[in-house]
Amino acid sequence: MLTICSEILERMISYAVKAYPYEACGLLVGSKGQNSVTEFHPMHNIYDEMHKKDPETYPRTSKTAYLIDSREQQKIFDEVEKNQMEVKAIVHSHTDHDAYFSEEDRLVAAPWGEPMYPKISYIVISIWDGKFKEANEYYWDDKKKEFVLNKVS
Repeated sequence: MLTICSEILERMISYAVKAYPYEACGLLVGSKGQNSVTEFHPMHNIYDEMHKKDPETYPRTSKTAYLIDSREQQKIFDEVEKNQMEVKAIVHSHTDHDAYFSEEDRLVAAPWGEPMYPKISYIVISIWDGKFKEANEYYWDDKKKEFVLNKVS
């Protein structure tokens, strides 16, 4: 479970509110071996771009889905590794829905039943009608073999 200070939480919420009615996404970073988050990196949601190129593979839009630009993501992963930091969480918002970990979220996070990034949490921020409602963390419990809810707000 992560410790997210109010300043970073507010930055995440503000970013998600500004992105509304589209889903926002980003990465949380912190020191290796610590549960606290020290940085929020907003990312570009490229779902609409991918939908235009390949609507069969990407049937939704950024109003109900997100896809982080892989180049942006790799840049952050490389930077944090150089600085003895690590990515702690992948953040995204749900527009006009609660902050639940959807079936789609689970499939993306753990396409073969095990998470691609077992040490990385997922933060879901709920934005209703352009206003913040709640944020939840979902982290992998290796004993239960499932993602477990931790209330952020």
